Amino acid sequence: MNGKLLRTIKDISVIGFLLLFPHFVPLPFYSYAVVCLLFIWFLLRNEGHTIRDIGLTGSGFTGKAVLIGIASALFWVCFMQFIYIPFIKHFFVVPDYTEYNFIRKSISNLLMVIVAAWLIGGFYEEIVFRGYIQNLLEKRFFRKFAMLWSIVITSLLFGLYHWQQDVFGIVSAILGGLFWSFYLKNLIIIFGLLSYHTPFSTLYH
Repeated sequence: MNGKLLRTIKDISVIGFLLLFPHFVPLPFYSYAVVCLLFIWFLLRNEGHTIRDIGLTGSGFTGKAVLIGIASALFWVCFMQFIYIPFIKHFFVVPDYTEYNFIRKSISNLLMVIVAAWLIGGFYEEIVFRGYIQNLLEKRFFRKFAMLWSIVITSLLFGLYHWQQDVFGIVSAILGGLFWSFYLKNLIIIFGLLSYHTPFSTLYH
């Protein structure tokens, strides 16, 4: 078995771990993120890289990035509320979404979920998907149209990562991944924590 094949098997196994570990290992309240981030840090360090090499750099935290991110978040909330959700409810039987019912009539639960969404959605998911996985796919799996294919496949994986939200949640996550990947392709967007994922998560919840 040659080195290239072994590396491919390793890369696919790493992606599989990042997708499956949060769902199948019963760690309390998003603590899986700590394990996965340490895992990514170890992999990068083992290859002589740092977290900066996948986009986590202060140069991306600019006023322009924040304003564009907020505008894109507002656009996406409007798209979801006035186009996507009405469309699927018109053509399909959509089950009630109950994952966040516990935040109703509880300000403390709402604030807790919003902060978790900032940290998990805005920081953790950006590092894992658009930072690590998308970079890995672009550099090691494709030669022609590497950025395009890496964006498409990462968005598909991001959608499947949300399988607990049923097929409609998967589709919306895929669309969101594609939208922000192409819309913000020229920005250092790992600072999505402040630039778009944070306002979107806040408004959505």
